[in-house]
Amino acid sequence: MQGFNQDIPIARFFACVFFITLGFALLVAGLVFIVDPYAIWRHQPSHKINTIRLEIPNSSQASAAVLRSTLNPPDVLILGSSRVRRGFNETLASSLYGGNVQVAGIDALPLSTARDLFFTLSQEARIRRLYLEVNYLTSNACETKNENAVTKNELDLPFHYLSPENAVIYSLRTLKINLFPPRSFDSYFDKQGRYYDDQAKGATRAGGAQAHESRFKQLFKTIASACQNHANNAADIRDLTAIFHLAQTRQIEVILLILPVSEKWQTRIRQAGLVPQAAQWKREVTLLASQFHVPLLDYELRNGESDHSDNTSPSMPMFWDETHFSNRLGDQLLRAMLDASGRSSIRPKIP
Repeated sequence: MQGFNQDIPIARFFACVFFITLGFALLVAGLVFIVDPYAIWRHQPSHKINTIRLEIPNSSQASAAVLRSTLNPPDVLILGSSRVRRGFNETLASSLYGGNVQVAGIDALPLSTARDLFFTLSQEARIRRLYLEVNYLTSNACETKNENAVTKNELDLPFHYLSPENAVIYSLRTLKINLFPPRSFDSYFDKQGRYYDDQAKGATRAGGAQAHESRFKQLFKTIASACQNHANNAADIRDLTAIFHLAQTRQIEVILLILPVSEKWQTRIRQAGLVPQAAQWKREVTLLASQFHVPLLDYELRNGESDHSDNTSPSMPMFWDETHFSNRLGDQLLRAMLDASGRSSIRPKIP
């Protein structure tokens, strides 16, 4: 007991604290590096560690996209909202297009953020073609406050804006979903890059249908309110013009996409009286695109019911919810996009 009564030198005490902290930090960093929960630096998944991937949290999506582009430069960039992320299979796209395709889907991505993200990504990679999603309800005119919005300065230093806490949490969650069978309500990407979600979104549980309807009703009400209060499309025209000018300077082919939504979501748009504003916005975007000789592929009303996809199960629904189409429809769109634009300018880069 006498040894415990001896005073510990202050320098030794702080040295012990330092090395314990350093050891813990290295352990955590090693976990994140091995698991790579955001699929940033691993080209191939590790067996039973990260074969199944989770969606990247909103606060880290833009920064992760920049880091992925830096470490694995894409030939083709598909940039848009969460509908792009959930609907387009990156693995299939790379196979179809004969080059490295990066699907960068950022939740509720407005054109102002898309502009900044494209500026940053095009500096880090030699992109040959950009597919850019445009949507009236995520336009600058309808932009709502986003606490996780990322500025251009933040995109220039992406490591500084990746949340360590989120990285650790998602590393543990990634390990869990790979070591144990996914639950019916989990959302994830499988080893082929296909996205799976809970089709019912809770509608099969008691009160689930009402909760589902209430959630999307409130979501649309928030978006529609912003659209009605800010009906000016000038900001979108400025952002698109800046994107087109930069693409011309860097010899990047640009193709605009208007992606499908469910009939229920289209009904909400009609009932809110937003059809005239959306139609006017589309005319202005189409006119601007034609001035820069940029194609616009409009798949807004496409439901895919009469088409066949050999990459997904027929049991997969066309839409997971009112706004997000599945890979079953997304695979058909990828082929249609390729048929419309061709692959002449897409070739794998020679090291």
